[in-house]
Amino acid sequence: MKVLEYKYISNLITRILLSLIFVMLILIINKLNPKFYSYVKKYTFDKSLNFIKFNNLSKKIIGKKVFYTDKISENQMGVNKALDFKNNSTKYFDGEKFKVSKNLPIGAISSGVIIYIGNKENFNNTIIIQGNDNYNIWYGNIENTNYSLYEYVEKGSLIGSSISDEVYLLIEKDGKLYTYDEYKKITNN
Repeated sequence: MKVLEYKYISNLITRILLSLIFVMLILIINKLNPKFYSYVKKYTFDKSLNFIKFNNLSKKIIGKKVFYTDKISENQMGVNKALDFKNNSTKYFDGEKFKVSKNLPIGAISSGVIIYIGNKENFNNTIIIQGNDNYNIWYGNIENTNYSLYEYVEKGSLIGSSISDEVYLLIEKDGKLYTYDEYKKITNN
């Protein structure tokens, strides 16, 4: 028992010290190079990190994924009737607006990692999923999600329900926007 406690405490202290060293290095680099902050902001905060590519790389190097596993959690229940985003869409800012019934369950149209949960201007409550196919899919005007940031979502899993009679969808990859129909044709879903 004492051996396990010692290993746990030793591991914890090592992690804390490595974290402190990392933070100190970042602060030193920031102090020595004033452009460092703008570089970090540009590539960290202004761009969407590609968690799927990072996971694939970590799986090759260390043998396991860092951000999520393919195991489905208990709160990922499938939507019985997949919402069909066809024939009722209109252009809405950079994406599309779909007429639906209020409180309609919304399922993920692609498996991937949740990279944003919050309020986006013009899209209201929004969940952004970075799909395994590297498409970022925004689901706007939805609520009641049981997911957390960076959690893995399977295609068809219930991600929320519509707040009103409209759901907003924006599909983007590498800075290019796609309609739902274009996405379906490209991905053969």
